[in-house]
Amino acid sequence: MRQHHSVFKRGKQTRLPKTEDEKASPLHVDNVRPMNVGLLRGRMSETTRARFDETWRRTFDVAKLRPSSSRRVSRLQAKHAEELELNGIAQRASGPGRSVNVPFTVVEEKEGALRQRFILWTHEANDAIEADGYEAQVPLKHVSTYLDAVHAECGSTRDLRCGFYGVEVPRGARDAFRFQDDAGDWWELTRLPMGHTCAPELMHTLTSTIAGHPDFVKTVHAVPAAVTVHTWVDNVRYAGSRKDVLEASRKVDELAARSKVTWKDADTRTASTRYEFIGVDWDHQSGKVGISARLSKKLARDLVEVRKGAMSASGLETLGGRLLHASAIVGVFVGEFYFALKFLRRLTNALNRGEKAVDQTVRLSGSVQRLLDGWVRAVLEKRRMPVTARVPSLTVFVDASLEGWGGVLVDVATNAIEVLGSRWSRKEKGLHINELEALAFELCVSAVPDKYAGGTVTVVVDNTTVQGVARKGACLRSQTLNDAVVNGLTRLRHMNISLSVRWVKSAGNPADLPSRVPLSAISDKNMADMALAVRQFLTGDMGLVV
Repeated sequence: MRQHHSVFKRGKQTRLPKTEDEKASPLHVDNVRPMNVGLLRGRMSETTRARFDETWRRTFDVAKLRPSSSRRVSRLQAKHAEELELNGIAQRASGPGRSVNVPFTVVEEKEGALRQRFILWTHEANDAIEADGYEAQVPLKHVSTYLDAVHAECGSTRDLRCGFYGVEVPRGARDAFRFQDDAGDWWELTRLPMGHTCAPELMHTLTSTIAGHPDFVKTVHAVPAAVTVHTWVDNVRYAGSRKDVLEASRKVDELAARSKVTWKDADTRTASTRYEFIGVDWDHQSGKVGISARLSKKLARDLVEVRKGAMSASGLETLGGRLLHASAIVGVFVGEFYFALKFLRRLTNALNRGEKAVDQTVRLSGSVQRLLDGWVRAVLEKRRMPVTARVPSLTVFVDASLEGWGGVLVDVATNAIEVLGSRWSRKEKGLHINELEALAFELCVSAVPDKYAGGTVTVVVDNTTVQGVARKGACLRSQTLNDAVVNGLTRLRHMNISLSVRWVKSAGNPADLPSRVPLSAISDKNMADMALAVRQFLTGDMGLVV
């Protein structure tokens, strides 16, 4: 089975079950009602509905599928197939279907206990859909973008119970979801499986519709503007005043009942000031966030393994995902652990190339062991971090050319503009343009006056590499680029400044001119042109990509 390994994407460790796991760990199933997709579809906005219909068609329009001559040997245990049938997730079939599918289970830890999760890898359908140009649209943002909601009075969460199993597979498409058990019997799924390339997008869209997310539903069905709603595949969180959150929660529960959606019993049914969501411990009373208790326990166990000097390749991959997620929550700059991150990236590349097996033991060098140890301790020791309520205060346009660097600082309140810039030294001129752009970022950020401490700085660049590194906090390809951006980020951290990074087309970047000519050569007309470019960007008149 093909798998893409990435330290930046994977945060939960799963593995194929061993014989002892199969005996000791139960299959994660539940007999949930199929939700009323038609009712939910009617609440979607026109744009959302068009995209949903297209994704639904790709998932279940299986008339063109033809099984290949190859037969994968993976088969599900008969007892697991019978459990799926007992819970209404599968039914017996007469024989092979339209495509060859691979059923299997993986072992994962949930609340301190092991369980098996069923996956049907619909690899032939996936290949056909992806060859047709499909790319999933699941707008999950970096965890740091959700943290400001802690300043609301309270929050409320919902989590779909076995969410994928709440979506019924149309009868005419079920023969494309067939598989065989180890007794030789054939089965077909009646519910949407994990393992289909379109499943996450369908689930996220349906959850967002149930939640009344304004980006997904008609205006009449959206939650009030005073309520912040976040969805994460099959999870929902509302934040706002107690009155508004309770009202939004009441309405979503009423809709869930009408559309036959099943929530988990452990959800926060009333407005709460303390709860966990997407790996974050939210404390609305103190205005602080921290890593969740579950994530803390996992990192503590990882630290024990790191100190032994060896871990499995999959364990290190998962540790990297956990560290990146935790660092974003508590404000640890990952660029400070540059070489540990580079080691993890090389490991995942080796996994993708097949040079290492996921269960292969990897011995840690002394330096990598110390860096990983320090990184885990850094996030565990911080545990909780105040999220400062902020208002936009400064916009900084940054640019670099082969001649020099330029910057335009714009005070948001007064629209006052300050232009910065200088020429590169002979040594600096020998650097790659991306490294020069990073140095320009550092120089412009370092010029932010002290009066903006505690505020928000929006840095606008026309270089996507610097934009990405500033958002991630590290660069693995260039030490010079990494150090320049991390130095700028460290400066903002010391000033208690919150950073956002946006992109502008080069032609619309007002910092382009001071990067090319000396400041003394900039005329009044040039200043007027730069001011116009600033206004066009801030008012959105340029069709810019954010």
